Amino acid sequence: MFYQKFVKQIHTKKQKTHCLFALIAFTGLFFYQHLAHSQQYVIVDSENGDRFTGTWRGATDTHFEIEYQGQVLRFPLTGHTLSFTSDIANVPDRTAAKYYRNGLALLELGLPELAQRRFEYAIEEFPRYPAAHYQLGLLHETNGDNAKALERFRSVAILDAANFDLVPHLQELGNAALVNEAYAEAVDSYQLILRYYPEQALIPELRYITGFLLIEELEDYDTGLPLLESAIQQNPDTPFHEKAFFLIGKLKAKTNRLEDALYTLQGFVMRYPVSEWVYEARLTRAEVNLKLGRTAEAGNEASQVHGMSADEAIKERAKQILDQTRWKVYTVADGLPDNRVQVIASDDDTQLWVGTPNGVMLFETAFNNWIPIAAVPQLINSATAQVPDVQAIAVSSEDVWIGTRSQGAIHYNKLTGEIQHPIADGFPAWVKDIKMDDAEIWFATDEGVVRKIRGPVDRSFVYNRQQSFIPADDIETLLLMPTTVWGASAKGDIVVTFDRKTEEWGSHRFTEIQDATIVGFDTAEDQILLTWYNATEKTNGYFRADLDGLNGKSTTLDTGIEDENDLRNIYIRGILDDSPIVPAVNEILPVETPDPLTSEDSSETDALEVEAPPPPPTPLVLWIATNESFYTHHTRPDEWEDTTTPQIVSGKLIIHALIVANNKVWIATRNGLASMDIR
Repeated sequence: MFYQKFVKQIHTKKQKTHCLFALIAFTGLFFYQHLAHSQQYVIVDSENGDRFTGTWRGATDTHFEIEYQGQVLRFPLTGHTLSFTSDIANVPDRTAAKYYRNGLALLELGLPELAQRRFEYAIEEFPRYPAAHYQLGLLHETNGDNAKALERFRSVAILDAANFDLVPHLQELGNAALVNEAYAEAVDSYQLILRYYPEQALIPELRYITGFLLIEELEDYDTGLPLLESAIQQNPDTPFHEKAFFLIGKLKAKTNRLEDALYTLQGFVMRYPVSEWVYEARLTRAEVNLKLGRTAEAGNEASQVHGMSADEAIKERAKQILDQTRWKVYTVADGLPDNRVQVIASDDDTQLWVGTPNGVMLFETAFNNWIPIAAVPQLINSATAQVPDVQAIAVSSEDVWIGTRSQGAIHYNKLTGEIQHPIADGFPAWVKDIKMDDAEIWFATDEGVVRKIRGPVDRSFVYNRQQSFIPADDIETLLLMPTTVWGASAKGDIVVTFDRKTEEWGSHRFTEIQDATIVGFDTAEDQILLTWYNATEKTNGYFRADLDGLNGKSTTLDTGIEDENDLRNIYIRGILDDSPIVPAVNEILPVETPDPLTSEDSSETDALEVEAPPPPPTPLVLWIATNESFYTHHTRPDEWEDTTTPQIVSGKLIIHALIVANNKVWIATRNGLASMDIR
């Protein structure tokens, strides 16, 4: 393990005994250090009880000198106890000093428990007593109580780091925590060394190690990133530089410092072309280019990695990025009224209507073009007092209907160029869905269902629980069939039906997806499709059946989804699968054989004749989008492809609609309109 290797490289020494003579020796070790400090204070305690606090002036093998009240005093080393501090505020009073000396004496007598109490009394009397904190830290360290030892050494470092050699102890505490995978405690110990002992020889490597721990184990990027950046700048010639260089680039990409990430990762690839992280660095660059909308650069990088690497995981990730490059994301920069695309509808398969909270827009998409057509949308957007919050769009060869959140429905007549709004007095304000055919237009609203019959006379009907037998008022979505109208309530717990011949309302329950919430409907060839989710089981999926709702099969897609919005946002569209049937390998084709039955046997077999099974449903290609992924399902043969969802520039991917038109799949999201060529 990387960190264990570091632990072995660091030499530590554990102090086992603490006595008065050790203190004197410790004091002597600092004589040379004090000469380098312009203002070192020394506290002199004599055996007769006298105390002097002055400025350290120097020492020989037998005597020392201090400056006291403007005079230089000379004392013999024997018979005096010396304590040093760089802050006069840390000089303890006599009572605290007495407790401290008694503690040292008890240590000399081999009574550490009694000594510990004296040191604690000294701190109670004088909390800013670094020497007492230090002795308690040593005792806790000896007893294996590393957490308490660290807290005491922290106090010493804060109060008077210059006069105490804490590095071996902090280093040992950090290494022990590292071995026990207590990464926060290890970082705490190492950071004290980095902060208070910046001149130590181990600082360059320790800066790298601490940065790695902060980023990889604690995910504290705000602290870890600048620490690693300072490490590679100040100490580039270490074995840790390669990994740190890579992590910095990766973390910049993760925190959306995109241009900076590209620059850093390119520098890493150039400096370490055969690194174990070089492919990951290049794929991270590809992902950053995707976020910046540079699909060509992203595809080139991912393609090279896919061809060079033998690692299957790397190749799969490169393939996912290549799949991403198939997507194009349109935003306000491309003419959208708003990046929050809520609904899309195709007109003659090449023109695309886009609805947003900030109005509607029309685009020409033939031959891979993207051309805004603004004239008609401007008329529609100006037909209401405020720019409409578009919730639904329905298009035919003769007209366009726009449903809004608070301003009812807007009608555009293609033949006359007229805009109508409002349609009729009392029309519900919130139109959630619109479906139409040659005979009728249906509107799903929060106050029931509105049915408008085409013809020279405007005939409209409003169905709600007060005026009809409809089972629910707040209808979210509709499906218009030749003989039936299907609808799902906003809560999804009721599926309403309307018989267009008898004009009677009813309800329907799909037993195959009992207790699920219905989200949306669609039809494809001879099959009905609907999407559902189950908040209790944290799953969603789709249901495919005959047009009458029978012979259905339910398929679960996402599982374990906590967010109900992620469950609810599921959309499906189906198109005819007209690809040729390819016989399976080694498939044995049927061979015609003579009928072994005689004419006499024929009468008996006629009596035993059984009804032939129904033909299989027409094969479809299903396109399914959720907030979690994007699926393609070929129903013949039963094959699935999980296609990575489009990379949106910023924010969480929230999908609002899905259509297939002009050989493209279009996904309306909260962050733009995404499209992909499906050929």
